[in-house]
Amino acid sequence: MELIKFSKLDDVVLNEIVKLHYNHWSQFTDFMVYEDVENKFKKIFTDDSSLPVGYALMDDDKLYGFCTLKKDNLESCKGLTPWISSVMIIPEERGKGYGRLLLNLIAEEAYKMGYDKVYLWTDKAPEFYKKIGFNFEREVDKNNNEGTGLLFSKKKVDL
Repeated sequence: MELIKFSKLDDVVLNEIVKLHYNHWSQFTDFMVYEDVENKFKKIFTDDSSLPVGYALMDDDKLYGFCTLKKDNLESCKGLTPWISSVMIIPEERGKGYGRLLLNLIAEEAYKMGYDKVYLWTDKAPEFYKKIGFNFEREVDKNNNEGTGLLFSKKKVDL
């Protein structure tokens, strides 16, 4: 099982990621447009020279999940960076530990880039993030006046 940058994926896998992301998250927001998601995932998140960048959790040719690492995410949290975003485990693979693996690997990528802390927000799975070692910081305003979410962080631990 390895973390692969979107820039290294073939079009079939990248198209699957775009569809999975859009089909899942568009049900929770009125303003998501498929072409915008496609542009982000195929153009913005494939430029791996800096943040933002996308990652897929794969074993051989099988996709287990994906997420992105971004410089900014919430307008209400300017100055906090980097952000883990767009986290998704393929539905039939949930509950098998792949979410924990994906998030630990993406945090390690951020730490390798020189960051000592990563951030994410959620309004869907706070208990999951607590369970895998993320620390609740505070309630935050979501973008576009969409309500509030919960901010979590995870610090690099030098052993």
